[in-house]
Amino acid sequence: MRTFAALALLAQVCQLALAIESAPYDLVNSAEYEDKCLFADVRGARVPGAEVGHHIPPLHLSPEATSDVMFRKLFNYIDGQNDAAMKIDMTAPVTTLVIPGEGPNCENNFTMSFYVPAAHQDNPPTPTNPDVYIEERPELHVFSRRFHGFANDEDWIVNAAQLHDDLVAAGEEGVDFQTYYTVGYDSPFVIIGRNNEVWFMKNDMN
Repeated sequence: MRTFAALALLAQVCQLALAIESAPYDLVNSAEYEDKCLFADVRGARVPGAEVGHHIPPLHLSPEATSDVMFRKLFNYIDGQNDAAMKIDMTAPVTTLVIPGEGPNCENNFTMSFYVPAAHQDNPPTPTNPDVYIEERPELHVFSRRFHGFANDEDWIVNAAQLHDDLVAAGEEGVDFQTYYTVGYDSPFVIIGRNNEVWFMKNDMN
């Protein structure tokens, strides 16, 4: 028992040591799901990808493998592949916009984003990889569902479906169910207490 308690404490200490800056947001409401408003005019580094697309046409990668390719390109940007040759702190969350393909044989489109740290918001370094670009994200109003652990493609789909059902049951209007975000908050080195979310966007910002 003492060994287990010591390991749990060590895991918590390690997780605190790996704490990273998060993008700002306001929590509008919390129920079976959360209603969040993400602040406007924050900049992020983005990279597009596809399950089957022009960026990786000969590989026919799975969504998980596509995510790995996109993450690597974005990580290289913060690791110094920018016009300032500057290393930039990792932030949270890592968001991926998913646009499902129409039909069983159509490609899904993905765009992964990192939040640029507050220290670089006014003048972020320019990526040297043409696949990576800086974009100013408008205010997003999203509904989110949180779950834990190392997420695979099935986990994202199941939780998105559950969030969809919760929003429909609650009578929420103006929700864009045609696209969704997968959202990860933790470093790969975090083993215990990992946090993930799926988001649906609200169309009406009023």
